[in-house]
Amino acid sequence: MPAPSSPTYSAAAKVAAHTSFRDLLDSGSGAGSAKVRDASDVLLVTIPLDDPSGTINGTTGQLTLDFPAAANAAASGTAAYAELCDSDGDVHLAIPCQAGTSAVSGKFVLNTLGI
Repeated sequence: MPAPSSPTYSAAAKVAAHTSFRDLLDSGSGAGSAKVRDASDVLLVTIPLDDPSGTINGTTGQLTLDFPAAANAAASGTAAYAELCDSDGDVHLAIPCQAGTSAVSGKFVLNTLGI
């Protein structure tokens, strides 16, 4: 096997890690949320998550977050990053935003960055 150019995890490791992460988002009395902010840290929109917050593919380990409905923007601007939070508002992941319609590893994908 050639030396990898980036870390390579087994599907079992991804499933375990993403299950634990999803459980963090689901901790507390209510649903977690995604808070989308611009490059100046201004909160643009808070998007509630389902509870449980997502599903994990048992073959690939991919976590897909589930959002029950659209959310109302608190401000307008260009999305730069999202914070994934539990129901208490504790941030468990800050992740860069990217425009698109397909999942991208390491990105919070929105159909547009304009909020």
